[in-house]
Amino acid sequence: MSPVPPLPHARFRTQPPLPVGPRLARGWRVTRFEAAGAEVRLGRGSRAVDRLLRDAGVRHGAFVSAWNPCSRRVPRWRNDAALARLCALAKRRGIAHHHGAGRAERPAWCEEHLLLLGDWRRAVALAHRFGQHAVVLVRRQDRARLRVLR
Repeated sequence: MSPVPPLPHARFRTQPPLPVGPRLARGWRVTRFEAAGAEVRLGRGSRAVDRLLRDAGVRHGAFVSAWNPCSRRVPRWRNDAALARLCALAKRRGIAHHHGAGRAERPAWCEEHLLLLGDWRRAVALAHRFGQHAVVLVRRQDRARLRVLR
């Protein structure tokens, strides 16, 4: 069994062996998660994210993507269609949200997502439905945390 790479502020729901290799772990660590002009990185707080949550009248939120299920690259059109389904499902369930993206510089990449506002458990359920490995949980006046699901 290979050791799990260190991920600051991460919680795992699965038992070893975990499907998180060093490249994926590094990708999460170096990514800036952004929505509606607010930005946060794992292990850090963000006054702008706090403002978004406060303005929505909630204490929690989660960055959730529908792109590249199980961390396998798929064509852009398929990713866009999946994100549109996630957005429509969030609207049907009455979950307030903002469109956003996760961006890293080295290696350069971008993945679109939604910042779902409110109960993080609803966000986790949607992430499972769309085959995601993890979500980034945010809470007012707290650091962003990674919740690994698979």
